[in-house]
Amino acid sequence: MSATIAPLTGSTYVNPVAYADGKAHTAPDPFVIRYRSLYYCYATDEHGILVSTSPDLVRWTSHGYCYTEAGRKNFWAPSVILINGIFHMYFSNMPEHEADTHNEIMRVATSANPLGPFEKRAELFNTFAIDSQVVWGDDGNLYLLYADNQVTGLSEDRPGTSVMIDRLATPFVREGNPRPLIVPTMDEEIFARNRFGDGRDWHTVEGATYFTYRDRAFITYSANAYEHEDYFVGYSAAPLPDDPAAAHIDEMDWSKQLNGTSFDPLLIRSPQVEGTGHNSIVKAPNAIDDWIVYHGRNADDELYVGTEQRVMRIDPLYYAENGLDTPGPTADEQDGPLRGTVQDDFAQGLGQQWAVISGAAHAAIGDNADGEGSTALVADEAGTFVAVAGESSATQVVDVWAKAPVNPLGARFGIVVRYVDDRNLTKVEIDAGRNLIAVVDVIGGVVSERAVRTRFEGFDFTAWHEYRVERRYCRLGVTIDGRCFESCTISDQPGRAGLFAVRTAAEFSAYVATEHVNLWGARLRDFGREITTDSLLTISDGIRPRGVKPADITLRAPLNGNRFVLDFASHTDNGRTLVAVGDYRLSITAAGANLMHDGVALNAAAQPVRLRELNHQIRRGQLGRAILTVRIEALNGLLRIHVRGKSWQVPCADDDAHACITLDRTSLTGYTRTALVADGRKGA
Repeated sequence: MSATIAPLTGSTYVNPVAYADGKAHTAPDPFVIRYRSLYYCYATDEHGILVSTSPDLVRWTSHGYCYTEAGRKNFWAPSVILINGIFHMYFSNMPEHEADTHNEIMRVATSANPLGPFEKRAELFNTFAIDSQVVWGDDGNLYLLYADNQVTGLSEDRPGTSVMIDRLATPFVREGNPRPLIVPTMDEEIFARNRFGDGRDWHTVEGATYFTYRDRAFITYSANAYEHEDYFVGYSAAPLPDDPAAAHIDEMDWSKQLNGTSFDPLLIRSPQVEGTGHNSIVKAPNAIDDWIVYHGRNADDELYVGTEQRVMRIDPLYYAENGLDTPGPTADEQDGPLRGTVQDDFAQGLGQQWAVISGAAHAAIGDNADGEGSTALVADEAGTFVAVAGESSATQVVDVWAKAPVNPLGARFGIVVRYVDDRNLTKVEIDAGRNLIAVVDVIGGVVSERAVRTRFEGFDFTAWHEYRVERRYCRLGVTIDGRCFESCTISDQPGRAGLFAVRTAAEFSAYVATEHVNLWGARLRDFGREITTDSLLTISDGIRPRGVKPADITLRAPLNGNRFVLDFASHTDNGRTLVAVGDYRLSITAAGANLMHDGVALNAAAQPVRLRELNHQIRRGQLGRAILTVRIEALNGLLRIHVRGKSWQVPCADDDAHACITLDRTSLTGYTRTALVADGRKGA
């Protein structure tokens, strides 16, 4: 069998991403956000900030400049955050007559429309500062990440720029207590050798992007120079506290993945692609998968210093061995970002997959005052509107944008998490009149409020906000605009998900529900619901056999139409895990993984393909155990298996095949299951 890796799904893309006009567009420092049904990319340009839109991250439409400013040039590295319906854009520029780029000053501009035009509101610095990202912390603080020379610019050891963080008192004012997050530590971060003529090399560490996964926070960054062959994206990581309110980004224990002992960057050049860097992270349309958006250039193109050649590229971002993984930079046909199990932009009202339980709603198309293609579903305020879609489930993520007018009678609307009938349901209710959000569980006609959050100071219920719920059997987590709101227990009875409004003309946009479950740590107590086994298992730093004998486990969900990500740890370097699928056997030890078929070892394809070899050293967790992550996907008669650095793709004709796992002196420390099927269409 060949080691060829071909797309599994019917939705594909090829880097660099394509534009609707068929032209090549530069997009340096691409910063992408998702707002309702569209993605918006903001990019660097000499004359202003460029903006483009896409429905799927793959097909883009250029809209030119969303911000320009007379007498200024070099509009660098924009980032955008939505706060109560207003888009705040952070960027740097400099006077047009200046030649020294250290005159780049960071500014803030705002707009009610993501396409602009943006209007300047403030300057955040009076000295050089670039590469912003502003994020809401789960602790309620607004944080600014940026790069400057203040901490390491005069270093005798490794002078250069570093990634900094400061809190914002308001979106327009810094608190003024900056701290370094990522500083230069290695030669691969050198921008210019002997820059000052005294033997000191100048380093560049910049372009930070903050995000979280499970119990860890990450910051990606770019280092050295775009024109250099080793320009790369690395990352730093920190453990998250159990209480989200205690997650102070500027006080976390950050550990840089690359510290001079090894060089294994997240993104670096391949034979086809160079200049990979300055990324942002955004969710796929299924609201689950993370994708990295970055710039690069074709390696075959001659480099012209001073001519803009950076174009936008995208690749999936995975989590493996407590770190990050990506097949990028890719240059051939790849599987595109996935849609949700149920997805609706409400352009035609409620689609066929919806069942209206009560009331009514209609489609409404805005005047583009708050963005291109602003379709919404508006509930009839004369009654109680309830509609559900998709199959009954107990493991699902629902994501929707919503807002509502607040009249003298108040406003009540939200997400139906679990609907069986009117006497058995769970909902997340936004009550603007009482200024609270509650999780309401109804079991056999008995109503209880499982979680209530009140006094949302400064929260505008009439503005668009992103509401997201993650259901894991009897546990429910709620986030608003990416910030943790609450978690609580609910009935574990499966049900259909949907929307509701109580005598309120609430508007809903960009609804997505995806079949998904993510287990690790204490969450692994639900792993028994995902498997069948005759063995006794115990939870102790993961799922492991109870006793000295190996344990056999079979995943309940079929492989076909799903992606499974399995994290394993060896108790000793002699530990062994077997994953069997039909006639295929994946053997995992501390030394790595091998796939066998009928006793014959199968060749793997290198992923990613790079000019600089990956670090193949055994990775170990906090307890010193060898750890390895396996990603398994099956669709359209094909089975794909990936471990760090290599992939196999083989035929799998049995749609009812299940994965069987044998743990022999090993543990399963993490498990995710995500549907690859959208609205009944495989891989759409």
